[in-house]
Amino acid sequence: MPTDAYAAQPAARPAHAGVNSNFGARGWSMVGFALIMYYNFAAWTADGLNVIVQSFVDLHGWDFATLLAFSTPAGWLGVIGSLAIAELISRRGAKLVAVVGLILLGVTLIWFGRVTTYIEYAIGLTLLNFLATGVCFNVPGTLLNTWFPRKKGLALGWATMGMSLCTATLVPIMVFLFRGLGTQNGYAACGLALIAVGLAAIVWVRNTPEELGLYPDNEPVSREQLAANLAELENYKSPFTIPVLLRDKDMWLISLGYGVLWLVDIGVVSQLVPRLISVGYDQSTAIWMFTTAAFFCALFSYVWGWFDVRFGTRRTSIVYAFFFAVTHACLLVRGSDLFTYFTLLLVGMSIAGIKELATSQVGSVYGRYDFAAANRVISTIACLFRVCCFAVIAASLKWTGEYDAAYIFFIFLDFVGAAMIFFITDTCKGKLDASVPAGHH
Repeated sequence: MPTDAYAAQPAARPAHAGVNSNFGARGWSMVGFALIMYYNFAAWTADGLNVIVQSFVDLHGWDFATLLAFSTPAGWLGVIGSLAIAELISRRGAKLVAVVGLILLGVTLIWFGRVTTYIEYAIGLTLLNFLATGVCFNVPGTLLNTWFPRKKGLALGWATMGMSLCTATLVPIMVFLFRGLGTQNGYAACGLALIAVGLAAIVWVRNTPEELGLYPDNEPVSREQLAANLAELENYKSPFTIPVLLRDKDMWLISLGYGVLWLVDIGVVSQLVPRLISVGYDQSTAIWMFTTAAFFCALFSYVWGWFDVRFGTRRTSIVYAFFFAVTHACLLVRGSDLFTYFTLLLVGMSIAGIKELATSQVGSVYGRYDFAAANRVISTIACLFRVCCFAVIAASLKWTGEYDAAYIFFIFLDFVGAAMIFFITDTCKGKLDASVPAGHH
């Protein structure tokens, strides 16, 4: 077992990590790149569905319900297929996958805007889910855990703002492009932008700070240790194989614990506008409220990251799960306008934390050397749970005609997630840099 090869070390100790975002210029550039990646992950797997389906209805006169029905199987196939990309990241590094993956995603978008049959649409949607999940979800987490092993919570807190910004801005951007350029050229413009980012990544992205002569966490170590770290990273082969991971208790606790929390997260954000309309708000007001919640989410992405570094990932995640239970309870209440805005604030605070905390927990338990190996399995299982939220909501609407049954079930899942996270091992069981003494990772 891997824990025999490397003595378990105490997991991230907040007192040693520091809570300042002093990432350095190149470190900040990696955070910015990761933000763009997370933006595109949200765009082409979740938020984009708000405009993608309707755009093809308008373009070809296709049936809305038929197009929408393709979303769930496309999401499942995309998640399962993305395991292959996660494996490639583990073997070849995040940079190569980022460059090739973004170019392929851009080409797919250009083609997707020109599909003419339902089958082509389904294939295109599946490819978008496959590339966006495999590349734009897995690459940034791997990069930031490698660049910032002790400050990953802060780095991820900044970078995951990309998903919140996507929620707030993607729909108006896409509507503007479709109106100005036409639907087909609007998709082409997005595709060309992604290809440009992919080409820029050739000179922009580095798998490790050591490749640039920089330090992990932007905190100095000796030049000799820097060279030793780089050689170790380039030649390291993780003992966390898939069979080993499937027998690892912590892998299942992280995957399932954070998977159910991600399920309830997407369950809220994907149906917030219909829920607001169902309690009496008109569509334009509901969309404005939704955008407001998304901006709150961007702010609190950093806040949860700060708590992560200050108090530790596991403890922060347990608090986060209970906080989400309070949010779900408030969503059950039909109160005044003031109470609704208070609930929206809670929603924005709640949906902000899951991606940062889930990714950070993988790094805390498996470390920078073994993160990619562990994350390829954990992210796949967690994403499979994420997609299940639509089935829960559909069942609630079918059997009760309202969202309340789904929210009650979500509260139960919040407590299940908190219980699973509580039992996660509070040690780093992966390999540490020789320069990092116990308790500093």
